[in-house]
Amino acid sequence: MIYEDVELMKLTKELTVVHKEYEKKFGKGSLNRRIWHNDPVHPNVEDIKWDIEEINNAIKTGKKLPTLSPENWKRIIF
Repeated sequence: MIYEDVELMKLTKELTVVHKEYEKKFGKGSLNRRIWHNDPVHPNVEDIKWDIEEINNAIKTGKKLPTLSPENWKRIIF
């Protein structure tokens, strides 16, 4: 349990770094309205790793990740 908590903290910091790198490349707010694999209420190591990998691949390939339109985003019930 403690190991996973430490790993989650490490990965959360890494996710923040790659998020900023992505925004440098594609513009501020470019990850808004993105549906992530990670559940922010119940974080999971594997899901965060998946999100980091997707962002890194997008940065390397120069292809933006898909996001929802503002209209569709408003339809989601959280």
